[in-house]
Amino acid sequence: MPRVPYADLENLPEEARPYLGARRSPQGNVFKMIANAGKATTGYLGFGAILRQNLAIDLLHYEYVIVRVANLSRAGYVIRQHEAFLRKQKVSEDIILALRVRPDSPVFTEKERAMLRLTDEIVLNVRASEATFAAAAKHFSPEQLMHIMLTIGQYMMTSRIVETFDVDLQPLSSEG
Repeated sequence: MPRVPYADLENLPEEARPYLGARRSPQGNVFKMIANAGKATTGYLGFGAILRQNLAIDLLHYEYVIVRVANLSRAGYVIRQHEAFLRKQKVSEDIILALRVRPDSPVFTEKERAMLRLTDEIVLNVRASEATFAAAAKHFSPEQLMHIMLTIGQYMMTSRIVETFDVDLQPLSSEG
């Protein structure tokens, strides 16, 4: 049971509606909770939509970062939603398990391991080490590195919202 009531999405600011409509699960409890932010909801939804619609990284890499951040944050809601999406994309259970417990696994490419090490260090230490950053920079352009960083930040915030407000899991949508 959530710590505060979910907002009614019918009362969402008009400018936020297109961003919500672009989501895979627009009626998701996370969005009902975030809608409690009033007009700030537009900024949150807009940021996520603009990032996802203009990704400089591969969509699966984006999802790997999200799932890794969610696992490090122990955010069951985010883990469940995004692992379901990975399964619909036919990502192997070995990869999904490695995202949970072993991001240095050989199931990942060298590029993916560098991205996941970067993710771990940013989430756990705020700043990536010189060695980790340099390894990631060998595989990703400055724009791609920034998109990884923005994804990490967005999903650290989302994970903290769902955990702090006790957002309820709901049945997975047919779209994931």
